[in-house]
Amino acid sequence: MFDSGAWQLFFSQFHFLRPWWLLAFIPLAVIFYLRWQQETKLQLAQNLPDHLRKALTVGEQGWSKLLPLKLLTIIISLGVLVCAGPSWQREASPFGEDKAPLVIVLDTSESMLQTDLAPSRLERAKQKITDLVNLRDGGRTALVVYAGSAHVAMPLTKDKQVYLPFLSAIDPDVMPVKGKRPEQVLPLLEPLIESQSGASILLLTDGMPPNSIAAYHDYFAEHDYQLVIYALGNVERSAAQPLDMASLNQLGSETNGHVLQVSVDDSDVKAINRAIERHMQLSGESAMPWEDGGYYLLLPIAFIMLLWFRKGWLVQWCLVACVLAGAAPLQVLAEPVRASAQSEAVEQVATISTTDKLKQWWMDLWFTPDQQGQRLFNQKQYLQAGQHYQDSLRRGIAYYYASEFKLAHAAFLQDGTPTGLYYAANALARQREYVAARNVLQDLADHPNLSAKLSADVTHNLNVLQGLIDEVNQQSLDQQGGLEQETSIELDENQPQTGDGAEEQTSQENMQKQQLSAEQILGDKALADKWLKRVEANPKQFLQAKFQLQLLDQEQVHSEAQ
Repeated sequence: MFDSGAWQLFFSQFHFLRPWWLLAFIPLAVIFYLRWQQETKLQLAQNLPDHLRKALTVGEQGWSKLLPLKLLTIIISLGVLVCAGPSWQREASPFGEDKAPLVIVLDTSESMLQTDLAPSRLERAKQKITDLVNLRDGGRTALVVYAGSAHVAMPLTKDKQVYLPFLSAIDPDVMPVKGKRPEQVLPLLEPLIESQSGASILLLTDGMPPNSIAAYHDYFAEHDYQLVIYALGNVERSAAQPLDMASLNQLGSETNGHVLQVSVDDSDVKAINRAIERHMQLSGESAMPWEDGGYYLLLPIAFIMLLWFRKGWLVQWCLVACVLAGAAPLQVLAEPVRASAQSEAVEQVATISTTDKLKQWWMDLWFTPDQQGQRLFNQKQYLQAGQHYQDSLRRGIAYYYASEFKLAHAAFLQDGTPTGLYYAANALARQREYVAARNVLQDLADHPNLSAKLSADVTHNLNVLQGLIDEVNQQSLDQQGGLEQETSIELDENQPQTGDGAEEQTSQENMQKQQLSAEQILGDKALADKWLKRVEANPKQFLQAKFQLQLLDQEQVHSEAQ
């Protein structure tokens, strides 16, 4: 399928990393012209008339005339372009940090329970969000829900295992205020995104009130964010509250947003992901260096050079002889060799066959260990790449990609640079060692050789980790006594009673209140697992309490402002 946006991105960002190499075309053109004049002057045919020279000359007509010289010029021209470094996109971040930040805004009003989209609009929205999160593997995604009020269900995170359970728990019952007020979302966006470049807002809804459209128009006129509107509903099926496509199209027009509708396959999700990534790239604010695209030209160069093996094309047989001579001292060992390969916590024994040993010997002839590690890294064989790298920083990045966070942490510590310590803190955080990661970042914040970019990243991650620790503290405070203390609900006399009820028996141990700090919880693996099970046991109940607290905070801020 033709993607006009991709070509627009290509032409808008194409440039040369080393443009001064293009000046080499000037002497190349001069040499080609002089060589052409020299080759066309046949010493034996200078005195012949033109009609006789044409009749007696073999293979000198059309494109085949001086073909080796022409192809050599093409090869040199491609080589100049390789040296100039054509580029049209940025390199990928080692930790996926160049993934576009995305805030998903989900409508959870009563109209989203309509069944014109089976099983319901809300459930279909959850399915599509799940597909998008899986497609954006490694992308930072936040979740905001709204009805009569708006609430942050999940801040920007790359952890799908945390994100998806809370998404599945979303329904109108967890919302403290009923209604449909999408403009309540707007004040929550800026604290979530924190002015990050290339951010996108994905709005999943079935309609927009007129006053909300005006609020969105004013907000996106002041902020350089992209709005993607995902219309939920089926206009071909009747519903008590039909899909309001007119209001959504008006919203897209006034905010320069994209309006998409549900498809039966995943084409809609892929279109959303392309729009998100394209906006990130068009923003041009990525801190990653530009990717050198000249390497792709090496393939046509190598293909054209194969013609030099034809008779009369100046075959350099000495090069072939050198390669064959290098293989002479090869000694093949028939017995396999055993080597150990360390994984995260398991040391396993692998058998290296004769073929593998030959392959490794051949690679050692031409590539350094770091180059071999980079080849494996490009092939997404991250664990093997980490075992080849000698550079500790690259080795840590490879282990990080392989989810071997303990090995990554050890490698980053060996690097010893501020960047290595910053990545070591990230590896600790991925192991849920939040307190240890915070302590590393706090020490790193006072490092004298910290660059401005790295200092900003350290401050951001430090705030995120402190927020996680504070949330653990708050949860510990809210759950004093644990989940053993259940709430007793008295039924009205007119309501049917399905049972007599059991006599409540509470032991003194269950009634004892206990408050643990985040350091105590996260420092003890058993306590951390127990606390996480409590939070994950009923995410719906957790979100309901969280939204109620957020609503109280919003009302308090509003009253103080007045």
